[in-house]
Amino acid sequence: MKQPLQTATRPLNGTPRGRRPSIWRHRDLRLVIPALTISLVGDSLAMIALILRVHDQGGGTSGIALLMVAFALPTVLAMGVAGHIADRFDSRPVLMVSTSVQVLACAGLASFGNRWSTYAFVVLLQWGQAVSSPTWGALTPRIAGDEDMGRVISLQRSLLAASGIAGAALAGLLVGTHGTATALWVDCGTFGAVVLAAGLVRTRRGGRHEASRRCAEPVDVARPHTFDGLRILRRDSLIWLIFCWTIPFIIVLEGVNVVEVFLVRDDLGASPTTYGLLEAFFGTGAVAGSWAAGRLATDDSRVRGVLIGSAGTALSIAFAGLAPTVAVLAVCLVLLGIFNGGANTAIGPLYVLRPAEAERGRVLAAINGVSRAGSILALGLGGLVGGWLGPRVIFVAGGVCALMVVAALAWSLRGLDRTPRLPEEVLAPALGAA
Repeated sequence: MKQPLQTATRPLNGTPRGRRPSIWRHRDLRLVIPALTISLVGDSLAMIALILRVHDQGGGTSGIALLMVAFALPTVLAMGVAGHIADRFDSRPVLMVSTSVQVLACAGLASFGNRWSTYAFVVLLQWGQAVSSPTWGALTPRIAGDEDMGRVISLQRSLLAASGIAGAALAGLLVGTHGTATALWVDCGTFGAVVLAAGLVRTRRGGRHEASRRCAEPVDVARPHTFDGLRILRRDSLIWLIFCWTIPFIIVLEGVNVVEVFLVRDDLGASPTTYGLLEAFFGTGAVAGSWAAGRLATDDSRVRGVLIGSAGTALSIAFAGLAPTVAVLAVCLVLLGIFNGGANTAIGPLYVLRPAEAERGRVLAAINGVSRAGSILALGLGGLVGGWLGPRVIFVAGGVCALMVVAALAWSLRGLDRTPRLPEEVLAPALGAA
């Protein structure tokens, strides 16, 4: 019987055994993480500012729904091409060009205020995002190394939750005092910080930079296809099963999001300020859950983290629908944030690290695209069914359905090999010695 190849472990850079070296020792990570965090604050700020703009222009629920579709659709349509670009071409110019497109789109959003130009510039903004997101996602493991990616993703998820809170607060301040255009110019500036970071990062991926890597796979120059990333994903039974079962889970969660404001404002009679504070409770829980899941160091423990976090998320949603008061709902949202943040942090390293290094851009683009397609579907279903059944029924039914999805995933994973895939740099010396 063949046994997994084992490699000796030893302290890194003189670090005492048992103590893991800081992720901040990576110079490029010290550039990337702060820049992307600033950009996340800008993204949250822009989303709220644009929702308020469409609302104030009389767009109604259909106008808000169309805005959400404009945010999601480019990622779906571009997933094949975006993944190919992320894997095929030099990461530095790809990131600088795609983020510069986002700067221009933000400038357009700030300069032109009518609703249809808003939709058009949001589509342009998200085309840039469709390319830059998988490129950053595939480049980060090369910056930090696979062994540190669990902690890096934990940090990223925590900062995502915290930046959402900060962006929401900043949006309320800027839009209320200086108008929507000012908020969007601030978002434009945050993308400028990302362009600067992309130009200063020394680590490169794609193009001629693959030629010098030992055991590098041949660069795929074939014409890109929409479902290339999904075909790659199917080679790994573990992440393919997790991916397939998380799509209906995402649809349930996004559908619940559509009716959350009606639960808080109409059923519980909370004020707009209270609604904002409840979002902060969720974000606080997500920070804690992301930090806890960042300590998971093996694929087996991460799979368990996904299952536990997803089950806890489902139960928290169901109990939130039964909350008799705002205080009880706040507790449910903290728990929801903890479990959801933990599940997202646990699943991240599985998606990033198990595919071959040369194929990670296509895999991440496919995951982003299909997830956003699920969001579009959930947007329509949540709006349609929510008006018929009411928010409490949607929350409870959504939680029960999500729990059934988790049970089906757990059943599917029984006995499945969870051995981590070996990186090329470990595999090459072993094969050469055979």
